[in-house]
Parts: sequence; C-alpha cells; structure tokens
Amino acid sequence: MPELRYDILSGTYAIIASERAKRLSDFKSAQADKKTVPESDPGCPFCVGNENETPPEVYALRDSGGENEPGWRVRVVPNKFPALRQAEAAEGDVGAVDGECAPEVDDASMYWRMPGIGAHEVVVESTRHNGTLGTYTAEEMAEILETLKQRYRVLGDCKPIRYVQLFRNWGPEGGASLLHPHFQAIGLPFTPPEVSAEISRFREYEAKTGRCLLCDYIERETEKDERVALRNDEFIVLCPFASRFSFETLIVPRKHSRTFSELDNDKAKHLAGIFTSLFRAYEDMFASLSYNIVFHTLPPPKRTRKHPTDHWHIHVYPRLNVEAGLEKGAGVWINPTPPELAAVQFGGKG
Repeated sequence: MPELRYDILSGTYAIIASERAKRLSDFKSAQADKKTVPESDPGCPFCVGNENETPPEVYALRDSGGENEPGWRVRVVPNKFPALRQAEAAEGDVGAVDGECAPEVDDASMYWRMPGIGAHEVVVESTRHNGTLGTYTAEEMAEILETLKQRYRVLGDCKPIRYVQLFRNWGPEGGASLLHPHFQAIGLPFTPPEVSAEISRFREYEAKTGRCLLCDYIERETEKDERVALRNDEFIVLCPFASRFSFETLIVPRKHSRTFSELDNDKAKHLAGIFTSLFRAYEDMFASLSYNIVFHTLPPPKRTRKHPTDHWHIHVYPRLNVEAGLEKGAGVWINPTPPELAAVQFGGKG
C-alpha cells in the first residue's frame, strides 16, 4: 500500500509508491545513453590549453604555470553567462557594492524587484574532461572541497551577498550545459525560501526540545539502520525517510556542525572519502545518471546570528523521476523507490 511521508527538513510530502517499487533493473533506460568521453576535448573551454576561452580565473590550485595558464589542478572562473551580475571589484578577486541592494516595490507591493547583483562562479574541478566524482581519488576530492569552502567564504564576505549556494548539475536531466565536470557557486542577494524554511524548522525544533533537529534525526536513523547507505567516523549518508527522488541521498556531518566553513582538513578527508564512495556506487549502479548536488549551509557569518542548532548538509537528487502535475501543482512527490530499498542497493542494511 502506498505511504504518505512527511520530510522534517523541508516540510514537504512524498508518496512512497511501494506497490510499483522500482529496482535497479527497472531503470535500464537510464543506462542507454552512455558514451565514451575523451580525457581532453579541444573544443571544451574548461580543458587544459583553453584557459583563454573563459573569463580570467579568480582562484586556482596549481602545480606550475601562472594565472590563466596550464598547470592547474582545480580552477575557478566567473561564469561567462552569469545568472547574476558580478559586483564591482573591491577586495581582490571578488568585489563589493557599497550599501545594501534594497528592493523596489511598485503598485502597493504587487511588484517587487531589485538589481540582479551577486556572483556566479564555475569551479572547474578537474583537468580531465571525462572526470567523475566516482573516479577521483580521495585526495583530489579533498582539494575540490577545499576550493568550494574557500569560494563560500570569499563570496560570503561580499557585501551584497546574503547567501552562497554551492551546487553541481550533472547530465541533461540535471540541467548541465557543459560536459566537463564542474561545481558552481552563486552568491545571492537574498536568503532563498527553501533555506530559510529549513533554518526555521531547526529553530522551531530547538525551541520545543532544546536539541538539534538533524542530530536527533541522525541518531534515530542510525539506531533503525534501515536507510543508512554509507558512513564513516565523521559523515553519514542517508536515504531520507520521505525521499522525493528515487535513490536520493543526504550527506550529513555526524557531529554537530553549523556551517560548511567549519570543515577542517581532517573532516575534509572524511567527506572526500564519503563522496568518492557514494558516487562510485552511483556510477556502478547507473552507467548514465543525471543528478543535482545541493549544499545547504548557513548564510555568511555577517548575516547570521550565532545559533547552535543549525546543522549543514548536502542533498543529492538523482533525476530518475519525472516531475509531473502533482509535483508541479501541489509540491507533493511520487517516489517509486522506497528509501529502504535504495539503502540496500548502496550496501546499507535493510
């Protein structure tokens, strides 16, 4: 019988349609488009040797060479077609605009608008055109995470920016426009509603219980051990109880941590190990899989009062489901793969 489940983080509902449960063999169509991808593509603007095809880099990890030259391992450049206009340069590689970006309100609050000023960067995570999160070494992944943390901090210090969204789009259904592997960082001049809602739920739970919502959730999921996909000493990967997507996962620090910027070198190594293990499993299960990775962490420190119950985490949304009328019209998702079944496929105990 189908179950209606409620997600404690987002406040959304999902229908777990167990009677039409989909296993790996049911997703054969998702594996039909696998192509042989070269290690380098002369026409790719992110490949080594094509540095002049991108805007000038703002950050890089290098073995040799100078700015905008070969010799880099990870390279960060402004997006050539940014969603938001870059703030004017002020303090080095990222600028600031004096004052706040105040919204304009017209016609008795019916029309609300403000300048599209912020930041939009591309983190070119590898020199390999065919690189994937499942093929990187833990050391390579740790460098990528360190770069993401550095950009989160730098963009967060930019005066107009109220929230830094880190994410990765992969595959056509995931919205990726370029094949070369990359993360993105967007500095928004507002805190997005989904993040604000999550923070509110953390604080409501803390007001009622005196405890952290996600810490309690991890404790209960660990005890049940039905939806645990992977774990190490510092991080755990869960298939969320009210998963909206087939094979959706949630990466969470096992020890309370308020913000991604608190990630130290030791924890970065553990997170890198979890990332590579998780995506190696995804890539073993699906020869071709579109997905989105979304970091949820606190707004920059200048925007956030100290609050011990916020707990950062990472969502992984495989794009195996099709968004249809119920999802778009009601915000209620139908997931044909129970998270308990998904956890078993990752190696977790069902």
